[in-house]
Amino acid sequence: MVNFVEKIVKAKLAFLFAFCATIAMSPLSVLAQSQSDASKKNDSEWISYRDAYKAMLWFEKYGKSKNLIQNRFQIVVKDKSINFENVRLSLNSQTSVMNLSLDALGQTQLPLLKAAYIENAELNISPRLGQFTYRSRVSLQLRADGHYEMSDLRAACEQSLQFLAYMDPNSVSGKKCVGVKFAFDKRDSLATVELRTNGQHQQNLSVQDNTPIWPDSGIQLRVANLRFDANIEKVQVVTRGTPLIAIGVIE
Repeated sequence: MVNFVEKIVKAKLAFLFAFCATIAMSPLSVLAQSQSDASKKNDSEWISYRDAYKAMLWFEKYGKSKNLIQNRFQIVVKDKSINFENVRLSLNSQTSVMNLSLDALGQTQLPLLKAAYIENAELNISPRLGQFTYRSRVSLQLRADGHYEMSDLRAACEQSLQFLAYMDPNSVSGKKCVGVKFAFDKRDSLATVELRTNGQHQQNLSVQDNTPIWPDSGIQLRVANLRFDANIEKVQVVTRGTPLIAIGVIE
């Protein structure tokens, strides 16, 4: 009988020790897992794909003329030291990862995927950028040959203005198209915007160094500013070097 009681007591004590050990270890395991996950999160930042999708859908559904303009998803940073050649953007869903290439301005063509929208997948940015925001950014379609008719540049600027008025009428109320800006990489030594009349050289526009093309961006570029004028209606614009972007100037 004594042996039987001793066995019961030993069994209960063994269970109690095991239970206490489990209670003692579980928080440590959870904490370790949490720290591991946090470490991974700290290496990157993320944006709700659903929010980005909504921002880009405006252009997709826009029904007026837009053949001379384009819309890109852009990561915007104020830090002038950020080099987007070293930044990675990926669309992470439950079943796949899609890498999205960023250009020198932090722009990409964001795919509009309904399944990822419903799931509310994440757009992951690495490494961490600190303070940043994102937006849809409208610009002019660039020509591979670098040759532009003035009438086409005016029309492209007007398309930009009309689209911005569709998105937010108050933002462009009372404003009009006054020109176009061409922006080049700050290292592009060939950056030139030439005006020609009847195929003959007329003048080169001045190119400003270390200039942001948008007031909310810290990226320094070489920028040439073309102002519309009645005297240059029949002028052809020719770019040399490689423009990264051209935007309508709306004032």
